[in-house]
Amino acid sequence: MPPQRAQESPFLRLPAEIRLQIYGLLLLPQRAKDLLPSLGIEHSSTKDYFDYETKQDCSANVSHPTLMIRTLDPDHYTQRYSPDKPAPIRSRYSVRCDRFRSACKSTTYLCLNASSRLQSSVAIMRSNKQIHFECADLLYSSSTFDFDTHVEAIVPFFSDLTPFARSSIRGVRVVKRALAYDKEFDRCEWSTALRYLTSPSTGLALRKLELGIVAGRPGDNGWDGVPTYSADYFRDCTIDGEEGMEWIRHLLQFKGLQELVVKAVVEHCPPATNSSAMAKYVRFSASVEEGFKEFLSSRLLDGGVAE
Repeated sequence: MPPQRAQESPFLRLPAEIRLQIYGLLLLPQRAKDLLPSLGIEHSSTKDYFDYETKQDCSANVSHPTLMIRTLDPDHYTQRYSPDKPAPIRSRYSVRCDRFRSACKSTTYLCLNASSRLQSSVAIMRSNKQIHFECADLLYSSSTFDFDTHVEAIVPFFSDLTPFARSSIRGVRVVKRALAYDKEFDRCEWSTALRYLTSPSTGLALRKLELGIVAGRPGDNGWDGVPTYSADYFRDCTIDGEEGMEWIRHLLQFKGLQELVVKAVVEHCPPATNSSAMAKYVRFSASVEEGFKEFLSSRLLDGGVAE
């Protein structure tokens, strides 16, 4: 809408607080169940990585929703965007997609729990620049963007946003498969994503980081008696020189965080007696919500709080 026409718009002559209320009704969930993933869309999400959080219960926070961004399964991508159909507006990228993660296919990302109401309502953001600014500030600053282990979607997703929308985002969630499960391609995808999130040139101003770390526990009592790493251990060790811990260096580049959530995403693993590498992984896993969390909080938080 041209500037002169925008000034003549009855809607834009409404008080700003009323416009924001209208945007909120259009763009934000009104009920907790509005944040539940669509089963059809969830099945279209790539299975290359196991999803550690595809479900949200009916106690989800509607005042600060979590939007789950996932990589679209490449086979669904080719069905949805075959050569005789229009190309997607979203950026394409390649993912490793066979059993041994040796073959790559082109795909894109999608939001698992974007309700049909939200998908149709975001069209209002294309009305004009003023409405886009007002809507983007509300939608993106109110939401946490959850990528789980689908960190390969981070750069395409944020790059597709306008600079203003990107600067409005305050919170992200990622999950790291660490140590025993860390492969060369995981390291590459992680470093690329974290460099983007922490680079001043991207225009992001994150205030909240939710970090899930896959933690191995050999049975329900597998951490009993396991000596944990203290925060001082992580402060004193040379992270770049510790095999399997190089990824932590990228985390330490975050600046200005006000809130940090560190959670151990627990799954079964072999006994610590299997090998020295597994013993180290079990010990690190038992330390995630204690010494490691304390260490990260001391390095990343700018006067905020850790959970």
